[in-house]
Amino acid sequence: MELTIKNIEEYIDRFMEGETSNEEEQAIYHFFHTEEIPEHLKPYAPMFAWYEEGMPEKEGGQRSLEKTEAPKIEKQSYWKRMMPTMWGMGIAAMLVIGIGLGVIAFFDEDQTEEWSCYEGSYVEVNGKRISDVKAIMPSIQKTLAEAEQIEKQIEERLEAVRKSEEAIMEKEKMLANY
Repeated sequence: MELTIKNIEEYIDRFMEGETSNEEEQAIYHFFHTEEIPEHLKPYAPMFAWYEEGMPEKEGGQRSLEKTEAPKIEKQSYWKRMMPTMWGMGIAAMLVIGIGLGVIAFFDEDQTEEWSCYEGSYVEVNGKRISDVKAIMPSIQKTLAEAEQIEKQIEERLEAVRKSEEAIMEKEKMLANY
């Protein structure tokens, strides 16, 4: 069994959990005798050397590691591990917002295409002729709203006239039957 830099961490985790076979443990010991130990795994080297030597005891029956008591592996906190991810998500969100605003600005830059039907229109206010479509649009919209309101009133009156005519027709039929 040959361990590589890519899979050694998995075998170390399994070793710490007590899930490795003797063959796998021997492969781990052999790996730590090579000179190509990654920097972050070097604290494990004395521990595995101690295990490989059969866990020798000091005088007085105490077991000890010759160089260090136990390797101190510094685990990164949740926030240290998540910081690059958060930065990445923040940058992605800013890009989405920036692109969205750019698209809105590009397509909404000038609404003259919408207002092209009003090209040539003008409004006279206090004797001044205003022909800028953007400036006169509120006046045009106000006039259109008033026209719609008048049209609605006319339709209501016509409906009232139709109802009156129907009522008259019914009364004439009743008189004709007598």
